[in-house]
Amino acid sequence: MVGSLKRLSFLVLGFILLLAGCSSGESDSASGSNDGVTKLSYWVPFSGSDGEFMQDMVKEFNSSQDEIEVEFMNNNWEDYYTKFKTSLVSNTAPDVAVAHVSRLGELLPTGKLESLDDLAKEADLDWSTFGDNQLDAVTRDGNHVAVPLDTHAVIMFYNKTLLKDAGLLNEDGTIKMEQGAEGFTEMLRTLKDELPEGVSPMVIGSNNVFTFWIWHALISQQGSTYIEDGKVTIDTPEGKEAMNLLKTWLDEGLIQADIGDNSYDIFKTQDAAVTFSGVWATGNFETEESLDFAAVPFPQLFDQPGAWGDSHTIVVPKQDDKEKQVAAVKFADWLAENGQMWAKAGHVPVKPSVIDSAEYKEMPYRADYANVMDDVNYMPENDQLTAVNDAILESLVKVNYGQISVDKGLKEAQQKVEELVGK
Repeated sequence: MVGSLKRLSFLVLGFILLLAGCSSGESDSASGSNDGVTKLSYWVPFSGSDGEFMQDMVKEFNSSQDEIEVEFMNNNWEDYYTKFKTSLVSNTAPDVAVAHVSRLGELLPTGKLESLDDLAKEADLDWSTFGDNQLDAVTRDGNHVAVPLDTHAVIMFYNKTLLKDAGLLNEDGTIKMEQGAEGFTEMLRTLKDELPEGVSPMVIGSNNVFTFWIWHALISQQGSTYIEDGKVTIDTPEGKEAMNLLKTWLDEGLIQADIGDNSYDIFKTQDAAVTFSGVWATGNFETEESLDFAAVPFPQLFDQPGAWGDSHTIVVPKQDDKEKQVAAVKFADWLAENGQMWAKAGHVPVKPSVIDSAEYKEMPYRADYANVMDDVNYMPENDQLTAVNDAILESLVKVNYGQISVDKGLKEAQQKVEELVGK
């Protein structure tokens, strides 16, 4: 009898648990919520050291409130956009994701990214708290299509010890040189004469993407770009002026040739006095205690300031659950508002209030190059932009290797890109 009662009790308990389980499942399916918590799947492409900083931010966000829980998924950078674009068109996208400004031109034509202005009102996101340059980069026909997260740009790093020994360092730590391209080149020539044997005046990637990024910075300082109003504008006087300057540095031995991806290590080991590199290199250089360096915006060598740069943004895929979409925008705004945490990875915060905060200003180096967020000239929007950039880089590297002249290199790039974009 006792055994029968126990078996009956287990059956009743099991039935109750089964009902409870069904009830919970229905709730999750309807609203994405569990016990009042909205769960968000979040994709990022930070397969480098950035990923650890972003994961820490997600943990901090989850612990800062009890309404939204973000599930972090870091993806391999190399196939991230293929994977993300596939998820969009197959309606299997995450609730919220990171996308570069430069990739919006490829993602927006899917029609699967939500316009954010109505969601932003419900999430109490104030667009006026973001930097103007970065906000313009995510605005299409007056509508915001993404929430800016940062600016990451190519800036200048220099070894203060080497420049001081060469007589090129002012008392305030700035470089002693005349303004403009000729003044900068003369500074490199002086370094070549004064530096110890084996130490290069400057190091940049002469046969990788840095060649393209620096060429882009130099044409933007002349008020030019490479696709304007749908017309390809590579083979121009501005394009040639920029490439001639790079070739001068290479031909005179002011930068090293054919170093592959070793520019970080060469500067870090103090075998070069100056380098143009990404803001993300800051953390890497900081790990070398003997390296006394400065980090400043990309120098103005032509008529106006300008730098190559991009921005991480937060995008919200379309879906039926509006509660999740509003939660995604709240999460994006929190990430931007807490940009001092993301700045540890070297990126420039997107909200001026963060840049002006004491916490950010106390971080070494970061405040010295923060102004680059206003100098960045974003790449032109085009759904073939990745292929376009690769085609330009291929021709510019040929010029660096001496395989073709500057004139022929730019003419070749012009023709290839015209074929790609159909102009």
